[in-house]
Amino acid sequence: MENNRNNRIDEVLSSLDNVQRATAPDFFYTRLKARMEKELVAEPRKSWALRPVYILGVLLVVLAVNAAIIFKGSSSETSTSETETMQSIASEYRINSNLTYEINE
Repeated sequence: MENNRNNRIDEVLSSLDNVQRATAPDFFYTRLKARMEKELVAEPRKSWALRPVYILGVLLVVLAVNAAIIFKGSSSETSTSETETMQSIASEYRINSNLTYEINE
């Protein structure tokens, strides 16, 4: 068993004997350097998301959503199911809903 393992290890290690170093194509580094210098000098491209039209559109959508939430939340009408729910909670915890508080000035 040990001999078989050693043979396998020797076989794997000997497979690397004929391996040659990889070579880059001619003028590879010259082209790479030129491309890197070109990207450093070039002006950065403006993103489509930073254009004023898109910024204004997103701002209007956010304001519309905020307005809808505020107006929906400020409505003083409560549905019957909400009223029934509040009454059932008040009765369960024995809360007197007819309490009035007076503020002394």
